[in-house]
Amino acid sequence: MDQNSLFNKDTRVFAFDDSPFSRNDVSTNIVGVIVRKDMYIESLIRKEIKVDGLDATDRILEAIREKGSGVRMIMTQGITLGGFNILDVKRLYGETNIPIINVVDHEPNMKAIKDALRKYFEDWEVRYSALSEDFHRFGPLFVQTTGIEPTVAFKFLKQMTINGNIPEPLRIADMIAGIV
Repeated sequence: MDQNSLFNKDTRVFAFDDSPFSRNDVSTNIVGVIVRKDMYIESLIRKEIKVDGLDATDRILEAIREKGSGVRMIMTQGITLGGFNILDVKRLYGETNIPIINVVDHEPNMKAIKDALRKYFEDWEVRYSALSEDFHRFGPLFVQTTGIEPTVAFKFLKQMTINGNIPEPLRIADMIAGIV
């Protein structure tokens, strides 16, 4: 993909975030919102995932098949959804060829994550292998990129952030996920 095409005003971004849940919940929701670069909200979708399951990647792929025609960027706020239901960004990119930007507001403690996975999951190695320690600092945020160069991703994030630190598509997804 020509990464310069990301800077058109009608570039479509599919942003995902999970809904609040408690440890006793069997499932929770993820919300996807398609936002154009000019901040026009085009579409919403909700998918159910298992808390601490392994189905987040499949549900996001379903959402992209259902609503994602013409989407040029996928954004997430973390890749652990519904607890430790880990999004496999390598698989997601491999099956969609859509670049992915993962944004978090603090540097993940990979040792603590690995320890928690070991303690609670027999398949901890599978879950841990989907995680990447390759974060780049972007102001107060930590960013992972898949299928896009970090410098291009930073320029894109800067253009998608109106107020505060969180890019607008992720802020919208977070607000909606908080009420569904």
